[in-house]
Amino acid sequence: MILTTYDKDLYEKTLKEDAKEEGLTKGRAETRAELNQLTICLLNAKRYNDLEHAAKDIEYQKKLLKELGIE
Repeated sequence: MILTTYDKDLYEKTLKEDAKEEGLTKGRAETRAELNQLTICLLNAKRYNDLEHAAKDIEYQKKLLKELGIE
């Protein structure tokens, strides 16, 4: 027979960590979706220089996301 003890603080800490990781995973997926949409828009508009610039510059990505109404 295995005896275990219940540690309420450890349990709550684990729940918070799991929720945080789930939130990060969801946030990453949303970011990827936005960047994919940006890429498609720029390719369709044949804005290849903007696409290249956005791949190297996060602030420029943000500007284009706003300009194209993706964010």
